[in-house]
Amino acid sequence: MVDEFVARVIAIAGGLGPSRSGGSDRLDACEARAHALAAAGGGSAEVRRAAAVEFLGDAVTTLALDGAWEDGAARRVVVDAAAALDMAPGAALLAVFVHALRSSDTAQLPPQAATQLFLWLFVELGPADAASVWALGPSGRVEWLGGFGGAPRSRRSRTAATAVLSGRPSGSPNVHAVTVERWDKTFAALVARAPACQAARVGVWMRETASALTPVVERETLFRRNAERERELASGAERRLLRLGYDLHDGPLQEVVALAEDLRLLRGQMLSILETPQRSLVGGRFDDLEARLGSLDGDLRELARNVRPTAAVECPLEDVLRREVERFRHASGIEATLEATGDLSDLTDSQKIVLYRVVQESLANVRKHSAATRADVVVRAAAAYVEVTVADDGCGFDVHSTVRRALRSDRLGLAGLHERVLLLGGTLELAARVGEGVVVCATLPRWRPLEPRRDTPYTSTAA
Repeated sequence: MVDEFVARVIAIAGGLGPSRSGGSDRLDACEARAHALAAAGGGSAEVRRAAAVEFLGDAVTTLALDGAWEDGAARRVVVDAAAALDMAPGAALLAVFVHALRSSDTAQLPPQAATQLFLWLFVELGPADAASVWALGPSGRVEWLGGFGGAPRSRRSRTAATAVLSGRPSGSPNVHAVTVERWDKTFAALVARAPACQAARVGVWMRETASALTPVVERETLFRRNAERERELASGAERRLLRLGYDLHDGPLQEVVALAEDLRLLRGQMLSILETPQRSLVGGRFDDLEARLGSLDGDLRELARNVRPTAAVECPLEDVLRREVERFRHASGIEATLEATGDLSDLTDSQKIVLYRVVQESLANVRKHSAATRADVVVRAAAAYVEVTVADDGCGFDVHSTVRRALRSDRLGLAGLHERVLLLGGTLELAARVGEGVVVCATLPRWRPLEPRRDTPYTSTAA
C-alpha cells in the first residue's frame, strides 16, 4: 500500500497523469480530484505539490472510513510521500491532518463516528500516543465519550479532564488537556498523552482537533433535538397504528366472523325450502359470497398484522426484512431476494420501523400492481447513512399521473411513507417508467449519540 501511495503522489506532483495502478476505485477518485485541482490551479510545480498533499488527506480519510488502515500504516505512507515531495515529515503530517479534519466526508459522519475518526487521526499522525474526549454527564460525573491509543480511559486522563472541565490546569507534564467549546461554553475536554518535551507541538494539534470537534458538538445538539421530535412524532404515529390493529381485530374482524356465521345459517335455511333445480343456482351464489367474505377476512387480518410495528423494533432489522421478503415470496409467487451490507444494529426504533414500512409497502405494491417476476431488496448501511432500495422488473408506470390519481383518491401508500421518512431527516425517491419496472429508494441519516461506550478502536486491521 505504501508503494502505491507514493507512486500516486509522484504522478500528481510530477504532472504525469493518473497512475492507473488498478487499485481502489475510491483512491482513483481521490487521485482524479487532485489532478483536476492541479490543472485548475495552473499546473505549476507548487500547485501540483499542494494537490498531492490534498490527495494524501483525501486518501487517508477515505481508507480510515473503510477501516482499511493497519496501525501505523497511514503515518508511514505520509512520511514516505513527504520524502518523495521533498517535504519535512512533520509539515506533511500536519498538513494531511488538518485537511482530513475538514474533509467533506467527515462533515457527513454521525457525531460518534466523527469523534472517533478525529481521535484516530490525532494519534496516528500526531505526536501523542493516546487521546480521548470527556464530558460531564447528567449526574455531574466526568464521562468518557471516545478515545484511541493506549489506555485512553486511564485514571490520569480522567483526572486531567476533570481538572480542565473545572477550569484548572491538568496538573501532569505528560497528560495534556484542552476544552472543546460551543458558543463560548465548555462542552467537553480533549485529553492527550505525550512527553512533556512535546507540549508545544501537542498543543497545536489539540487545538486543531478541538476546533474540528466544535461543529460535531453542534450537530450532536441538533441531532438530539431532531431525535426527540422524531421519537415523539413517530411513536405517536405507531401508537395510532397499533390501536388501529387492535380496533380492526376487535371490531370489523369480529363482525366479519359473525356475518359469515349468519351467511352459513341463511344458506342452510334457503336451501331447505328451495326446489331441487334452484338449489344449485342459489348454492353457487352463496359460495361466491362466502369466498368474497373469506377474502375480506384475510385482507383485514393481514392489515391488522401489518400495522403492528413491534417486530421491527424487537428483532434485528435484517431478520425482520428477511421474514417479510419470504412472506411476500410465498404469498405472491414472485421471486424475491434480500441483500444487506453494513452494521444495522444501532439504528433507532423509529428508523427501523420506517425502513420496515418502506419495504412492506413497496412489496405490497409489487404484488398488487406490477405483474413482476422478480423483486430485489437491498439494504446498505454506510458510516453516514442507511439506505434501502426495492426494485422490480414489472410493468412500471408513469410517475406523475399515478401520483396525481393517488392523491385525488386519498390513497396514502408511499406518499404517507414519504412524510414519515422526511420526519427522520431522510429522502424517499421513486423511479419508474412504463414497461421498465419501479425502484423505490429510502435514505436516512445515521445518528449515534456521543455517550459512554465500549473501548473499541475506530479502525480495523486489514485482512
